[in-house]
Amino acid sequence: MGLFSKKPSYCAICNKELSHKHKPKREWNIKGVLCGDCHFEKSKEYYEGKVRQPCVECGETQKITDLWEPRWQWDMEGLLCKKCFDKKEESHGKKKNFCSLCSGQMGLIRYNPKGHWKIEGQLCRRCWDEKKAEFG
Repeated sequence: MGLFSKKPSYCAICNKELSHKHKPKREWNIKGVLCGDCHFEKSKEYYEGKVRQPCVECGETQKITDLWEPRWQWDMEGLLCKKCFDKKEESHGKKKNFCSLCSGQMGLIRYNPKGHWKIEGQLCRRCWDEKKAEFG
């Protein structure tokens, strides 16, 4: 399994052999571990705002400190600009608070459609009963 093996590991940037491993931040988009010098330089670039990255929705490049991390419910990778974050937040709120078919206000109890119905979002009781009768 390699739990106790002493294989040498190398820095993902400068390829120097490591005596101590530093884990890079997810936003840096670096696979692997870093040496202390490279980790320090990347940290400095990140906190000074020199790192630029595109928004995953619109592709507009901005400083990484101006981008927003998506909510875990959205099941996304990457960062969003403020405008795209607000749009996604609004659409998620609509999907969560309104029925996908009749657009009626959702009550306390919500129904998830079955997979073979191919409906995005949640349903109210009336719409769920209609679909259940239709598809079985």
